[in-house]
Amino acid sequence: MFNKFKDDDGKFKESLVNNVIGLLSLYEATQLRVHGEDILEEALTFTTTHLKSVENRLSSPLSELVTHALYQPFWKGNPRLEARRYLSIYQEDDSHNETLFNFCKVGFQSLAASPSERTKWSKDLDFVSKLPFARDRIVESYLWGLGCYFEPQYDFARMTLSKVIGLIVGIDDIYDVYGTFEELELFTEAVESTKPFGNSLTSDSIRTPKLSEFRWDISAMDRLPQYMKVCYQAMLDSYTEMEEKLRNEGNLYRIHYAREAVSLTNISKRLAIII
Repeated sequence: MFNKFKDDDGKFKESLVNNVIGLLSLYEATQLRVHGEDILEEALTFTTTHLKSVENRLSSPLSELVTHALYQPFWKGNPRLEARRYLSIYQEDDSHNETLFNFCKVGFQSLAASPSERTKWSKDLDFVSKLPFARDRIVESYLWGLGCYFEPQYDFARMTLSKVIGLIVGIDDIYDVYGTFEELELFTEAVESTKPFGNSLTSDSIRTPKLSEFRWDISAMDRLPQYMKVCYQAMLDSYTEMEEKLRNEGNLYRIHYAREAVSLTNISKRLAIII
């Protein structure tokens, strides 16, 4: 389909240069190319060259669109952040649709993140004072979650991802910055230790407990130094909260995979230390 933009000599038509919007659209399309699509490689070179040549001669808001696209194409950015950025540019366009613009504004305002959603958990966690050697990445962790799950109905997924990333950062610093080899061995063993819970502890010995019916062993925390207990307890509390939510939704099986992912992360850290 891109051959229609070429002339009889197999080169991109010079008339395209006068259509900056079209040139910009073609440039964005080239960002989706895969290996072997030579025509899109040519189009990328063609559009980049000409967009750079006119960049400083364009008026607002088109100049902002071109400058940003050359710096970071749309497909390489976070869709939600790109949409928010474009909203500010669209407002400056004299031909913009006021109804559509107001509708988009209301949409963003209704989806604005509630600070209390993050603040309560971070205050309860209090890694800053309890683990002063660890990086304070709570806000950054929340932005990761917000970037993936910004819709109101995904608030649980957003906070779950934020908490997991925050915990992983703390665990990473324990392994890389503070813990001794012997202490890290204990922490790894604690994370890898599980035991059945709930109905699997009844007299029904015939039934084999499901994977989702295993929890981390809280008694394993007794062998840990105090600073590790803080992180381990936070991990237990966070995953117990996830567990209760998933049980209510009928998706309890998912908690096994969540715990398994953390265990694999710790195994990787353990191997890195040994090596």
